[in-house]
Amino acid sequence: MAVRAQASTTSLSQYASVSATATDPFYGGISRDFCNSFWGPGDDGVNILFSRMRGATKTTDDLRHFWSERAVIEEQYAKSLATLSKLHLGGEEIGDLRQSLDTLRLETENQAASHSQLASAIRTNLESPTSLMHAKQVNHRRNVQAAVEKKFKAKQTQESYVAKAKEKYDADCQRIQSYTHQCASLQGKELERVQMKLRRTQQTIQANEMDFEKFTQDLLDMMPGWEADWKDFCDTCQDLEEDRLEFMKDTLWSYANEVSTLCVNDDLSCERIRTVLDQLEAERDVENFVIKYGTGNLISNPASFVPYNPHDGTTPQEPRPITRAATFKRISRRVAPHYPNSIDNSGPQNGAEPSSLESNIWAQPPSNRLHGIDKNDTLHLNGPPGALPSIDPPLPPQPTLPPADINPPRNNNRISAPLPIPNNQSSEQPRIPTHPPTTDTHETGGILFYVKALYDYTATIDEEFDFQTGDVIAVTATPDDGWWSGELLDEARREEGRHIFPSNFVCLF
Repeated sequence: MAVRAQASTTSLSQYASVSATATDPFYGGISRDFCNSFWGPGDDGVNILFSRMRGATKTTDDLRHFWSERAVIEEQYAKSLATLSKLHLGGEEIGDLRQSLDTLRLETENQAASHSQLASAIRTNLESPTSLMHAKQVNHRRNVQAAVEKKFKAKQTQESYVAKAKEKYDADCQRIQSYTHQCASLQGKELERVQMKLRRTQQTIQANEMDFEKFTQDLLDMMPGWEADWKDFCDTCQDLEEDRLEFMKDTLWSYANEVSTLCVNDDLSCERIRTVLDQLEAERDVENFVIKYGTGNLISNPASFVPYNPHDGTTPQEPRPITRAATFKRISRRVAPHYPNSIDNSGPQNGAEPSSLESNIWAQPPSNRLHGIDKNDTLHLNGPPGALPSIDPPLPPQPTLPPADINPPRNNNRISAPLPIPNNQSSEQPRIPTHPPTTDTHETGGILFYVKALYDYTATIDEEFDFQTGDVIAVTATPDDGWWSGELLDEARREEGRHIFPSNFVCLF
């Protein structure tokens, strides 16, 4: 994923052309230390380093503000989750649904605690150290950089004195030279007037020459101290910059770890919710409700009319109630829900025989078809664990047909957890199969399951498609020869007519 570049707003952008010249500013020097890299003619090196240190301080301050705002967001979110977890939910329910709703509230409370811990970790482990680094930079600027900036201004002032004295001295020299040439061609009063100007200029040039010499000598005396101070300042700046860059790297890395830990905790909370939901059976919860609160299956007939006999003089007795058992047949009008990313529970379609993997899945009890696989094991579709795929597609095992009376419960379509990711993959890419795939696709009319590529594969015929390590493929057919049919989930890389791939390059996803 490409990182979106931000437009440069740094004050260094005005000096970019300095380093972009065709001439090597280091004249073949191999050292790139600050103390050897910010000299050169003019004051650009000094201004660049000053600007760099000011920008570095601003960056640290911006990052400190970022951590503060991020912690506030987590604190507010944690508070909202904590309030949400205390809402009344499912108090009138019983059985597994009541347990599932209680787990939802509990895990929401746990997630609130996780986000609160993240906010505390950001303030303690990120914001506080960043504030210390910012204080260190501010102290360097006040105590070190300010003194160097003062000496730099004194140097610039002395250089301006030298430049002005030189300008006056050069002007006097040019006037003397001009007057001398005029004297050679003039006579009379004009000659006397030019000679007078020449004498006055010769008098002023002596004073200007003395000033020029003095200012130049003062600058020469100042330069050794300035060079030593500037060299020390460059060293302290390089030390501070290296510390800052390492600190930035460690801090951002810690932030990524903290957020990653939060994501893992949230995923564990969701997994616990899914685990409880795995135990929820609609039919069983309905049955438990009936067992606990049902009032029986006897239907009482309405009371019959017994007339009063005035000659008898006695109150007629109520007849014994007549009851009958309820023997109705339920007529359900509900539509069975469809769950995305689930395996079709109707088994093989169109009379096609199931492949070996599909047969093994259907031969297992419903609760073990997907999430019953040991998560600590790597599921290899062909060959023993840890072995590289063979050159030829493996021989198919004998299919195990599912029992005729298996009708998996509807809720087993829910995928309760991600399937295991291969742990023992070999870093060596397998050799590409040399036998061409068969054209018999054994289509089943839909997606059977998903697989993940263990290795890169390059197609060798028109019907095959390329894929890379980690790509997810939707499997639509699993012939016994080991060459399966499917398509990449990445629609941008799909190609029409290409649907064959080797099954020994993938594992169950």
